[in-house]
Amino acid sequence: MKRNKFYYIFLAMFCMNIFLTQGQEVRIHSHNDYERRFPFYEAYGQLLSSVETDIYATAVQGELLVSHGHPSPTSPTIDEAYLQPILSLFKLNNGKAWRKSEKILYWLIDLKTDANPTLDYLIEKLRPYPEVFDTVVNPYAVRVIISGSVPKAERFGDYPSFITFDGSRLDYTPKQLERIGLISFNVRNYTKWDGQEPISDSDYQKLSEVINAAHALGKPIRFWGTPDGERSWNTFHTLGVDVINTDTPAACAAYFRKFIPTYCP
Repeated sequence: MKRNKFYYIFLAMFCMNIFLTQGQEVRIHSHNDYERRFPFYEAYGQLLSSVETDIYATAVQGELLVSHGHPSPTSPTIDEAYLQPILSLFKLNNGKAWRKSEKILYWLIDLKTDANPTLDYLIEKLRPYPEVFDTVVNPYAVRVIISGSVPKAERFGDYPSFITFDGSRLDYTPKQLERIGLISFNVRNYTKWDGQEPISDSDYQKLSEVINAAHALGKPIRFWGTPDGERSWNTFHTLGVDVINTDTPAACAAYFRKFIPTYCP
């Protein structure tokens, strides 16, 4: 049965009421969100805080296509798959991502082609909507975080303030740190843990140290390449990871609705 976007908006409102009554919010990131059966709407319906979009610039001026690998003729544009749904929801919800919540939506946009022109095209698409993407205008605005082909840190200041960047190290200058919205690391740089058995004490300590280092800079942290299951979600949340990475957003959201913190190394 074909369902239009308003079905998923209704579903989102229903799920929100469930999620908000079950305790403290957990920030869940829908990794490769565009690969879901219903991109954006599945994550939104589960009240997830963060979605990821991979984009490619093309030979067509200003065009950005959403795809995991090289885009095909059937790949959607960023306008169709994400921008228009987000704009519609902010209008529907009177300037918020969710009508009855102060929860913030984070949009991690992974540039798969060079920042120039990919990021330039993106900025021109977002700039006309400061009430949706600029926190100076609206404190509930979407937080846009640029990943992938990120410009050199020395150039962060060349971009509008509504654009922040996904950090990949811990040694940014104070001025550069102001433009970092998130720090993301490959978990395999710290552990080979597969998420099946309890994590070792030594690996737990390694992860704790890098998490504490990011927090000392005042930045949230996410690990990518992580095991994706209940033991992993529990362990990373217990460690203090701010953003839980998952390729199974519905299952992860369901788990945290009934979450009871446990120490599980």
